[in-house]
Amino acid sequence: MKKIFIAVVSISLMVVSCKGEVNTSNNSATEVSDNSETKKTENTSSKENDESGDAICLLDKLSVRETPTAKGKWITSMSLGEKVYFTGEKHIDSVTKKDYFKVKLIDGKEGWSRAPFLAVNGKVGVITQKTSVYKRPDLLTKTENEFSPMDIIAVIGNQDDWVQVKGKRATGKYIEEVWVKSNNISDKQVDIATAKFAGIALTKPTMTDRIKALQEVVGNSDFAESSFIGLIQEKIKDYESKNVPVDVQDVKVEE
Repeated sequence: MKKIFIAVVSISLMVVSCKGEVNTSNNSATEVSDNSETKKTENTSSKENDESGDAICLLDKLSVRETPTAKGKWITSMSLGEKVYFTGEKHIDSVTKKDYFKVKLIDGKEGWSRAPFLAVNGKVGVITQKTSVYKRPDLLTKTENEFSPMDIIAVIGNQDDWVQVKGKRATGKYIEEVWVKSNNISDKQVDIATAKFAGIALTKPTMTDRIKALQEVVGNSDFAESSFIGLIQEKIKDYESKNVPVDVQDVKVEE
């Protein structure tokens, strides 16, 4: 009888022990499941808040600095129309209140640049002809402003046959976000590059220097297929007709 009692007690203890292990196992599985859900939520949230992506530089010689301040160590500069990678990191200078974005260039260099001069998730383009500016994709919102041929911009949106662009007009002072008709824009690399270097040529201090610089653009075989070559040649002729040598002017005055 005593042996039977001992056996019953042993079996009872074994059952209780097994239940405890099962409960412990279930709790562990729940904890793993909870942790997985937490990690899944964190990853989803991080992905949703990620604003990184390609960006277009809208200002020639835009500085890239080691730190997000105007006094940060200068690393390099970007070209108007250049495509860079925006890392998603942002900073507001506590003193100047200016916004900065961290970017990575094609050669691997990284640094901070002024946010207003970058078009995140934009595509570079160039205006092909004199183009009216609209506040919204509606003919009734036409403004008095116009883009000029060879103005480099970034396309940041579209609707039907309209595109929203960000950039500075040749006759403007600031970076603007406006709407234009899509048939006024070229995304060809040869047109963008030709426009960029022709724009630099037009900033030369004297008419003689401008003529020389424009002739170099026209004479560059890499730009031969650009739709702007004819326009640049006309500009050269116009400058040459107005660029009268000083000694010739003196003769006319004496006469």
